[in-house]
Amino acid sequence: MLVPSSIARLAPHLGLPKANEIGVAEAAESVIEALRKGEPYDQWLLIFDNAHDPESIMEYVPDGPGGVLITSRNFAWDGVVDTLTVDVFSREESRQFLDRRVPGIGGSEADALAEALGDLPLALDQAGALQSETGMPVREYLTLLRDQTGKLLAEGRPMEYDVPLTATWALSVSTLREEQPDAVELLHLLAFFGADPIPRDVLSTGRGTVDSPLSDILDDPLQFSRAVQALGRYALVQIDRENQTILVHRLVQALLREDVSESERERFRHNVQRLLAAAVPLQPDDTATWPTFARLMPHLGPAQMAQSSDPTVRPLMHNVVRYLYQSGNAPGALALARECVAAWKANPGSTSRELCTMQRHLSISLRFVGRYKEAFEVGSQALAEAERSLGAEDEETLRLTNNHCTDLRALGLFADSFALSSSAAERHRAAFGDEDERTLRMRTSLALDLTLTSRYEEAERLLKRVYSALRDLYGSPNHPTAQIVMNNLVRVIRLRGDYAEARELGEDVYAVGVATLGADHPTTLRAASDLAIAMRKAEGGSSEVLHYSEDLVQRYRRLMGDQHPDKLAADMALVNAYREARRIPDAVSAAELITLAYAQVYGSDHPYTHGCRHNLALLIRLSGDHGKSCELHEFVVSRLTELLGPGHHYTLTALLGYVSDLASLGQWDKAVVLGEEALADLRQLLGADHPMTLGCMANLALDMSKLGRTEKAVSLRGDVLTRLQQRLGEGHPTVVAVGNGERLDFDFDAPPI
Repeated sequence: MLVPSSIARLAPHLGLPKANEIGVAEAAESVIEALRKGEPYDQWLLIFDNAHDPESIMEYVPDGPGGVLITSRNFAWDGVVDTLTVDVFSREESRQFLDRRVPGIGGSEADALAEALGDLPLALDQAGALQSETGMPVREYLTLLRDQTGKLLAEGRPMEYDVPLTATWALSVSTLREEQPDAVELLHLLAFFGADPIPRDVLSTGRGTVDSPLSDILDDPLQFSRAVQALGRYALVQIDRENQTILVHRLVQALLREDVSESERERFRHNVQRLLAAAVPLQPDDTATWPTFARLMPHLGPAQMAQSSDPTVRPLMHNVVRYLYQSGNAPGALALARECVAAWKANPGSTSRELCTMQRHLSISLRFVGRYKEAFEVGSQALAEAERSLGAEDEETLRLTNNHCTDLRALGLFADSFALSSSAAERHRAAFGDEDERTLRMRTSLALDLTLTSRYEEAERLLKRVYSALRDLYGSPNHPTAQIVMNNLVRVIRLRGDYAEARELGEDVYAVGVATLGADHPTTLRAASDLAIAMRKAEGGSSEVLHYSEDLVQRYRRLMGDQHPDKLAADMALVNAYREARRIPDAVSAAELITLAYAQVYGSDHPYTHGCRHNLALLIRLSGDHGKSCELHEFVVSRLTELLGPGHHYTLTALLGYVSDLASLGQWDKAVVLGEEALADLRQLLGADHPMTLGCMANLALDMSKLGRTEKAVSLRGDVLTRLQQRLGEGHPTVVAVGNGERLDFDFDAPPI
């Protein structure tokens, strides 16, 4: 041991006999005694560098007036002395260090290098020295670090350090292999996880899933704990007792992966895959499982989970992808689903069921990011394959059928989707029963089709039944699926014309979303969007509505970008609020851009795109160009009639805009004829007391008065005012406008599909 001889060398500096005079042990003992007494110096600092075992050091630590500094990589010192953990650099410290060490390095290059080296100071010093001396570009260094970690880190050594970085770790592993080979086996397993903290319960709850000799270690809690303790003692891992995690530095992991043969790498990787699969929760829709998913996610890529052909691993990847898009990470879900589909297609052992299921998740992920045509193509191919290989009534085929309904809605084929979902709902009921979750999801899809085909009362009844069943099924009204159903119900109530009720219920649904899913979750944001529309319908373009709608657009922009369909819907809702507030110039410029964006996302002949053109035409008329507005409205009415039929809510909304254009051009005869036809259709579709029906009556009264049909006009207007007051309240902006003899406009808001 070198400690006694090192201490003994201090003897002459303290006026004590040298070791060669009285012996090493006696000289060391006299030095310690002098330091303890503070003679001849009462201010001193004794440093034990790289001290390993407390047991072999503490007898040489003097208890005196001076100070003692011990450096060690062994966490066993915790509890023996006061300790201070010296961590890796912060990212900002890494940037500053590299900026000094490698002149001219860019900020992005410094970030990439620091990330690859895990902000380890010695590694950064060694890398900086190599690049400074050789001029090696950062990109080349990163490639070598990825492909030849050991060789690269063996080049040179950090400044003022005795050995290359790799030698320090190699010595620790070699010593540990002699003392406790089980710990080295466990360490190699940990090297095939990601560089983030590894949840300890992944290793303990995965007992019985790995091969020997790892199973012997993991299946025995005492043996496992001893191995972890040994790794901590040699500072090969960091143990976080509070969070119950184990961390291995990414460079140590890379060196360990290179340290074994290809067959051993495959063995360790396969065992990690099985451990992670055993830890993946079975209920990705349950928000209570999301923290567990989040802890596992950083390890799935490094473990190459998507490439696994293990039949115990693949089914769990479906849960992971679903968790990603259900929790709001649609881009992550899309990337992982693509990776799985590509890998599984390339593997001849993949089953049709595995591929069809993952393609369904891929289709959903594409739809979540607004790539509807691609989603339709992927989903259609998967459905055809499932019908061929699994059968029309197989569970996966039925799930794909539900998915296909959504894709049809996204393409604007509302009637086709309704026809398919009607039959699919019955097929689900026959296969799974009335109260099964799969049947209830299919009925939720059917309710959307009822809504998009203007069957609001049927949709409301169905959604109430589905919500009640889901609440009983999950034992809570706050499950994410139940929240989606409730938000769909809020939308239907608003479309039925009960604006105050929709606002009140919408506030409750939004509050639950914030509390359970978070304010930025897509489901919560959709609740916020419907609430914004309900607020506008209930109180017009008030300052509160404008502020809420503007804030919502900014949130969507920050979270989803400018081209996501949900963000575009929020944009158009804000345009409608601007129109209500008579901020016409602001509304016109925005509506033009949004209409173009809708055409790019949905297609130029999609009903939603035509709905946006209707909103734009309203604004053009309010800006004074009555002829242009009339021309645009005539086109929109024609296309919506062709696509959806003359009695659809969207078609009638555009028709009322066209009637107002005709009136603004003095064509009152034609306006009255079309107004009376629209009124008959609205009464049949929405009912006699719907605000839109009553608004049509109010506009018709204005046009009749222009033709001299005064008595009829006055009678009609009086009837409208009375019924609007009863439906909306005396102070509602619509009631005030009709009372002032103003013409009413009716706008379009695109619902999610």
